[in-house]
Amino acid sequence: MAGSSRPSWRCRRAAARGAVLLAACAAACGGPRPVVSNIQPVPRHIVLVTIDTLRADRLGCYGNHDVATPNIDRLAREGALMSQVTSHVPLTRPSHTTILTGLYPAQHNIRDNVSPSLGADVPTLAEQFERAGFETAGFVSSVVLSSQSGLARGFRTYSQKFADEEENDARFLNTIQRRGDVATGEAVDWIKGHGTNRTFVWLHLYDPHDPYEPPEPYASRYADRPYDGEVAWSDELVGRLDRALADAGIRDDTLLVVTSDHGEGLGEHRESVHGFFVYQTTLHVPMIARGPGVRAGTRIDATTGLIDLFPTLLTAAGLPVPGEPKRPGRSLSRAWKGEETLADEPSFAESLTPLVHYGWSDLRSVRDGRWKYILAPRSELYDLSRDVQELNNLEPSEPARARAMRSGLERQLRSEAAQPRATGDPPAVSPELLEKLGALGYVSPGAPSSRGSTGADPKDKIDEYKTLNRLMREGLVALRTKNYAATADRMRTLVGKGVDSFEVHYYYARALAGQRKCPEAAGHFARALELLPAFGQAYIGLADCQVAAGNATAAAATLERGVAANPRDPQLLERTAELWRHLERPDKAIALYERELPLASSDALVRVRLAELYRDAGNPTRAIALLQEAVKLDPQDASSWNALGMVLGGTGDLPGAERAFREATGRDARDAQYAYNLGLALERLGNVGEASSWYQKALERNPGFTAARERLDAARRSR
Repeated sequence: MAGSSRPSWRCRRAAARGAVLLAACAAACGGPRPVVSNIQPVPRHIVLVTIDTLRADRLGCYGNHDVATPNIDRLAREGALMSQVTSHVPLTRPSHTTILTGLYPAQHNIRDNVSPSLGADVPTLAEQFERAGFETAGFVSSVVLSSQSGLARGFRTYSQKFADEEENDARFLNTIQRRGDVATGEAVDWIKGHGTNRTFVWLHLYDPHDPYEPPEPYASRYADRPYDGEVAWSDELVGRLDRALADAGIRDDTLLVVTSDHGEGLGEHRESVHGFFVYQTTLHVPMIARGPGVRAGTRIDATTGLIDLFPTLLTAAGLPVPGEPKRPGRSLSRAWKGEETLADEPSFAESLTPLVHYGWSDLRSVRDGRWKYILAPRSELYDLSRDVQELNNLEPSEPARARAMRSGLERQLRSEAAQPRATGDPPAVSPELLEKLGALGYVSPGAPSSRGSTGADPKDKIDEYKTLNRLMREGLVALRTKNYAATADRMRTLVGKGVDSFEVHYYYARALAGQRKCPEAAGHFARALELLPAFGQAYIGLADCQVAAGNATAAAATLERGVAANPRDPQLLERTAELWRHLERPDKAIALYERELPLASSDALVRVRLAELYRDAGNPTRAIALLQEAVKLDPQDASSWNALGMVLGGTGDLPGAERAFREATGRDARDAQYAYNLGLALERLGNVGEASSWYQKALERNPGFTAARERLDAARRSR
């Protein structure tokens, strides 16, 4: 996969802004400029903190006077501040993928929060550190960045523990994230035990993301500005992390970088949150670095981007940057040292949400120094040095500049279209993930409306977009509480408004199936599959409708189509195997379970089911091997131990059967069958006395257990 080359065009002032060492930064951030001693030019430890949804203009060191961010402000005084950093896509997963690969979204092919896993051919930052001998750990706070994203590659530790939604289904929104103090606490604990070797740590904080629910005292302190309360809370967490570095004795050896994936609309340009427009509210993000190789008080005003972090962190650590794929970013490490004055580089951004989900026009932008151009049906040009809020469109009065920037942006788009894409896995994302994302207003990529793009300018559709998003969110909240009628009502309304997306049809079908309206549900499952042919759960839903209609053969054919479209979906393979087992085709069931095994490496139950098939097919050796794997994976499951004992006993391995049955009875002292089986094994081993006691226990647990009573009576007569 080739990287895009930087365009040669420029629309910038004569003298590029660069790295300037001045006391003004200290004044802006508050307090005197400190003297920081860099113990060594190359850090032993790299800590990257990404604070989700953090606007740069909410930090004191970026000029804000209304939000208390003393810890981040201190880092800026002690290190380097990049004042003009651009996010390349205002969505969490694509933007973090850019941070961790150094590639634009069109290059790494993750364009939406619900996307295939990152392709295995795309090197990640963690992989580079791991290969260099670093100990690596990631602590993420949103399901958007779970291991399914592919971003866990290279991290030996990847913490993604979210609340169990079954504990309180009515508050399932909380399960898509965890509070930042939990992730920070885990990171701190990990750092305490890993200070000897070189380390790379990524801590992701999700708190400023909607819904805004800061803890006290920030909830009261920012009662009318909860987003700002979340920012202040996140700053406290950065302070906790920094203190932990000091307590571990590695603060002076650590390069600590704080940045964000994107900003937040907060009502400006009528955008409440993010992901729709490409204005500075959602694209301008902070970036601050402090540690070895960073001169205190450095301020870099040149236009930079999140694509620059990948090469910067590697070169700062003294590591090479992979040659392929070629990356569009540049290293900032020499500028952090004060050894280089950076020139502005054009920085590109995109929002595909209006096109992909609604058939409207997509949005593309380029930032070059003070100038920013947005490609849209009604394009926009802004001079950010005078109009940071992007209220005065200068395209009519600056036509030559607008044409030049449009030409450069179009060349970039042609370059993107010409280069190979990272392949990734089939877009088979779990339904649980889809629901959790959708409940926050995210929707899966699916396909554009069958009507194709209308070319409508998103500026004209923002109110409609907000309405549609609200309906989707309400529908998914209702679905999670099994209020199927309410979900169906919201999805029906969306369909009536012309939304022909995968997610609408899929959830409409789910709601109809929940109301036992299977014939109607089947039609929407089928339409969902036309829009996203590799989505396993839609095949399963359609097959369930066909089984309910009494057509199991058609259901099997549906599931087989699903397996062909997405051969690596373990749940789809398992459901297909179960149906063939029900249809008394064990040969087909065995083949499908075997294909599932390497994809479900921690699933004990699938091994038990496959073992039962091999047992019935007369292959006890394979059955025993599978059951031994199952009890190793889940040693607390008494039924698996019992199944192992039965197969071992059937082969004549009575000592092995006895051990397995003891394990079963030890884990479930209430089951009469387990006690009876242990009694049988003991009796056949000649231990009639102990066997009798287990028959007695079986009867105590189930007085009507006739076979146990007969064996107990026979044992007593034989003595």
